[in-house]
Amino acid sequence: MNLSGFDYASDDQGPSWGLAGISTLISKARTQADQEGRSSILVDNGDFLQGTPLADWQSTRKVTSDHPLVATFNAMGYDAIGLGNHDLDYHGDYLSQIIKALNAPVISTNLELEGMRGLEKNTILTRIVETSQGAKPLKIGMISALPVETEVWNRMDLPSGSTVKDPLRALGKAADLLRKQGADLIIALAHMGLGQTGAANITGENGARLLGKMSGIDVVIAGHTHQRFAQTDPTGQIPATSCPTVMPGSAAADLGFVDLDLVQGDDGRWQISHHQSQLWPQTETLRPDTEIITKSKAAHQATRAYLAEEIGQTKYDLHSYFALLRPSNTMGLSARAKAMEVAHALLGRPESSLPLLATATARAVGGMQDPLNYIHIPKGPVFRRHLTRFAPSGNRICAVRVTGADLRKWLEQSARIYNYLSPSDPHQLLLDDNQPSFIFDTIYGLDYQIDPSQPVGRRITSLMFDQTPIDPDQPFILATNHFRAAGGGGYDQIHLPEPLFYSTRSPTDLIRQALLSDDLAGWMSATPWRLACEKPVQAEFECSPNAARYIEDIRALSPKNLGRTDTGFDRIQITL
Repeated sequence: MNLSGFDYASDDQGPSWGLAGISTLISKARTQADQEGRSSILVDNGDFLQGTPLADWQSTRKVTSDHPLVATFNAMGYDAIGLGNHDLDYHGDYLSQIIKALNAPVISTNLELEGMRGLEKNTILTRIVETSQGAKPLKIGMISALPVETEVWNRMDLPSGSTVKDPLRALGKAADLLRKQGADLIIALAHMGLGQTGAANITGENGARLLGKMSGIDVVIAGHTHQRFAQTDPTGQIPATSCPTVMPGSAAADLGFVDLDLVQGDDGRWQISHHQSQLWPQTETLRPDTEIITKSKAAHQATRAYLAEEIGQTKYDLHSYFALLRPSNTMGLSARAKAMEVAHALLGRPESSLPLLATATARAVGGMQDPLNYIHIPKGPVFRRHLTRFAPSGNRICAVRVTGADLRKWLEQSARIYNYLSPSDPHQLLLDDNQPSFIFDTIYGLDYQIDPSQPVGRRITSLMFDQTPIDPDQPFILATNHFRAAGGGGYDQIHLPEPLFYSTRSPTDLIRQALLSDDLAGWMSATPWRLACEKPVQAEFECSPNAARYIEDIRALSPKNLGRTDTGFDRIQITL
């Protein structure tokens, strides 16, 4: 639902144009394909319904052909649309209405969903391709997979009896079926990430890599983890995967391509002889498709009016500029919201006697070449729009019983956000670009140190509760969100019990409540963790130029501004 690239939190146009900009790139790509005598198809790989305040506002209204997402997709001429886990966040009836209004088939091969009307398991597209022997039909089988964790993440939104099947089995069977029905080529819309090389588990983080190794699948369109991937070598020396693959970032940042050259054997079967994938990013000079802008204009203005409502006051300057260098007050506010909800829910239960901790996930901390992607709420009035960056995915708050050993694993996973730092390289980057920022959690109620000069898995060098080292068997209650409790963000190696409680309230409503609470000051000033190496280590960190006024917040890291990057960030050198 990033249709126009508008930044609802700042109430201003963002640095790119969302799907309106992608539509311009699609027109250019189609023209290029026509000039080269190529056929083309256009697909989307899920999470199209959710992710912006516009999406939340629109989800409460009846779906018609004027629905901004429906009108946009239909105007852009999509050929097939895969389902993402967040497309289930607004419940089945809403999704059913969307599917009915869209011109293109919506596909989910491994989702068994009770009562979902119009959702297809697979489909076959036919294109007439020009060959040296003249025009010939090419049948393209389309299949789509959700992460298996969707069954847990969206448990409260799925009808009773719904299940998410093993993607490998479901897509393998579907590919075989489509081949029998005459499909010449199989494309998998894998709403899963590429993960780490050698990853063996079928999860949201690495499932697409495993699908790419299946003999029955010819092309993989990966997604879900917000990362960017393209294969630039068309010679068959394929990096990272075993079939043509592309992952075009998130929030309409890129248009992804997979170019295929095909040959037809004497037996009539088509084979890929040459392939290349690439990304076309949106640039500052790109002009948006005005037709797409127009289609969302009415809903866009209504959303802005709703978000302009004042909901409280703050005595603090709240910002996330340095949230990966030290705990930020925005994280304190987020953790307070979770703790309040869970504490109230567990009143009178035996678990209420256990120590209560709360997580806060890194949100809006730059990235995606966007120096404006930060939370910043100045002292004074707080408007609804100010809270939109705190919980862009709408993950529900829940309570989980954990041990000291679980907490250490949790924090070690968070610490993967940092590169391994060497004492001899003052210009090394602090953050690992291969790790999305949302894997990083702060746990409030603890006191711990993170040492990026240590290997991954051994970076939590001190872990205390109430000024005492934590025992591995020590029990706690952790207030977190259901995505994390289900293993999202690479946390699936922590085998947690079923949550004790799920909140039915929206995260933004809970943050608003926390903002008005009497004891907020303690959470604002809390510093559960700090970066600390055995020996002094220097590294570089990119941040918004707007952070300069708060540079005193990281004085302990001896910050030194090295100048502006080509993407508009300030490059800051720090010493750990």
